[in-house]
Amino acid sequence: MNRDARAPLVLVPGLLCNEVLWEPQRIGLRGRADIWIPDLSRDASLPEAVERMLADVPFERFALAGLSMGGYLAALAALQAPHRVQRLALLNTRAHAQETEAGRLRRTAQIELARRDFAALVEQLLPALLRPQALRDETLAQVVRDMSLSLGAEVFIRQQEANMNRPPIAHRLAHIACPTWVIGGDQDAIAPQESQHALARAIAGSHPCMLRDCGHLSTLEHPGVVTRLLGQWLDSPSPPSRLYQGATP
Repeated sequence: MNRDARAPLVLVPGLLCNEVLWEPQRIGLRGRADIWIPDLSRDASLPEAVERMLADVPFERFALAGLSMGGYLAALAALQAPHRVQRLALLNTRAHAQETEAGRLRRTAQIELARRDFAALVEQLLPALLRPQALRDETLAQVVRDMSLSLGAEVFIRQQEANMNRPPIAHRLAHIACPTWVIGGDQDAIAPQESQHALARAIAGSHPCMLRDCGHLSTLEHPGVVTRLLGQWLDSPSPPSRLYQGATP
């Protein structure tokens, strides 16, 4: 396939994640997509991150996928630049949810721990990022650990403060008009199934898809399944199957 036939694709990482989060998809989709992954380590607010992402993206129009915090940013970008975002995939995200007091307290405690002992904070996060079976995969757990440690405490604190002050967008999601797939994991401790279904209901015509035996970092836990699913999303606006069996890489 020549370059002109490939789809422009932006993949947005989540909290304390970088291009490593999308590495299996970057490799698996390179024959059908021109892929760009933004650096989210520098922005003091989520709207600022979206502004810079839209300014830096090397495509005029593109497909846009984001995971977790990246899903919130992707939804915000689709609302802000509907003429540019051709289709949208929201993975393992609670893009519709406002920050609660409990959430604010949890993030504040994590920030305090990150300032004291960032490595301990990363270990605390791992059980929420990976389902128990995946956490027992030492190679996978180390990939997530190394990715987080490489970004460091300052990035984590900046991103968490941005999350605590994120603007509400739930009331605007119905205005997303591009084909949208909402992809979640049935064992996601951060964005549970009911949250995924609520997000799908908020976006008219969206197609929910729940991955079986999958935690929060679906792109790394079931890279083959997610890559195939995103390939279908790129190729067709038709809905995916409602339930996918988890698969090994």
